[in-house]
Amino acid sequence: MVIRKSETDESGLSLIILKTKRMNKKELIQKVAIRSGMSQADVERVLNHITDTVRDSLHNEESVTLVGFGSFRVQERASRAGYNPSAGQKMQIPAKKIVKFRPGKALEI
Repeated sequence: MVIRKSETDESGLSLIILKTKRMNKKELIQKVAIRSGMSQADVERVLNHITDTVRDSLHNEESVTLVGFGSFRVQERASRAGYNPSAGQKMQIPAKKIVKFRPGKALEI
């Protein structure tokens, strides 16, 4: 969600400030606790176990699929040529593994 806020600076010019509303972990825990009737401490423990399990699976290069929600998988990003503007030189960016997320049908908006 984008929140628009209009303010004026010291010179009288109108400024429009755009802020993106994001839910953090604490807010997620609070909402899940309310919906489930569980305590916030219990919800936090469960959420930590879920994220630890997903992370461990991805470290072992196993994909994780939550039917309807989405899939996490590890993908290899090839090395590529880049440019370092501070040094003014071309450089080689090494290959690395990244996590990709593909949303499921339940996340369609």
